[in-house]
Amino acid sequence: MKNIKAILLYVLFLYGFSASAQVFTNRNTNSNLPKFVIQNGKTMIYHKVGGKTELGFTFNEVPFIYDTADGRYRAKMTVTTSDKVAKRTFVITYTLYRQTQKYGAGIEYTIDFHDKRPTKVLNEYFDGK
Repeated sequence: MKNIKAILLYVLFLYGFSASAQVFTNRNTNSNLPKFVIQNGKTMIYHKVGGKTELGFTFNEVPFIYDTADGRYRAKMTVTTSDKVAKRTFVITYTLYRQTQKYGAGIEYTIDFHDKRPTKVLNEYFDGK
């Protein structure tokens, strides 16, 4: 019965996400990753280029809920993309606090360059609206 309840909550949660966009804005206004958006089964990460915000990465998946304990929904997704410069790995997590209906999110962004530059790991923190 507990599993059926968790599955039902998960389906309702995903339906709510697909019906409208969930926008997460970076807590650091000077960051190169100003926001990410989850909408219609896609995750879109924006970055700054020349001071303007542009769509940087689009993934055809959304974070999945892996925990619903203690009044929170926790979701996580790991995606990797590669180009001529580097292999980039994004670990996207967010939490919905059911009591306050507020979101907190984070992206761990790992850049593994193909040349001799060292691997770079960035952690960004976001608030949901």
